[in-house]
Amino acid sequence: MTDDVRAPRARGRPARSPARIEEVRGRIAACAFRLFHEEGYAAVSMRRLAEEAGYTVMTLYKYYDRKIDVLRDLWGRVFAELFDQLDEIAAANTDPAKRLQALAQAYVTFWLTRRDHYFLVFMSSGISQAEVSVFVRDDPLILRFGVILNALAEALGVAPTDPAVAVKADLLMAVLHGVAHNQITIAAYPWTPPQTLIRTAVEALVRADNPNEPYHATVAG
Repeated sequence: MTDDVRAPRARGRPARSPARIEEVRGRIAACAFRLFHEEGYAAVSMRRLAEEAGYTVMTLYKYYDRKIDVLRDLWGRVFAELFDQLDEIAAANTDPAKRLQALAQAYVTFWLTRRDHYFLVFMSSGISQAEVSVFVRDDPLILRFGVILNALAEALGVAPTDPAVAVKADLLMAVLHGVAHNQITIAAYPWTPPQTLIRTAVEALVRADNPNEPYHATVAG
């Protein structure tokens, strides 16, 4: 006689696999993106989001603690798409000056060609500064901005840790966001083409300490 020894069956539902978690999160995120875009973040409740996504409210809360967590997930997905593109551009350009110009142009172009993404990330209403701060201080996100800071440092010919790089990187990001914001929100004004504005700003930023040094980084776009 052979003993039939079986492992005890686990109680309850099986653990959710990472693939299943991402599948559900992706579905919820896609639904949230549409609702937030059409009706505004402040107008959409977790109950409404659950109904539109085809889940119970209890299921939704298994994946997101609060509505702001859904929005942060969307922000993360948008920035992941952006920085994946920037990483490819950085790898494809070996010349420091051209790399910086290409990255700057691509950063603004990303938002200009995805205006709904821009409004979602930068112009959602009903969000506190504290809620935003948790996201913008996220270490992985800050590290991904390093692709621009490092390119700037190389174009300047200094180490990324040089104090001047941080100041100029902040100034560069302010310029890039300003160009994108004006083009998107004040489109009726006859702005200088964004490619020209970006090229001029980057050249001026890099040459500020060496005005007599030639700078050649024209990037078609």
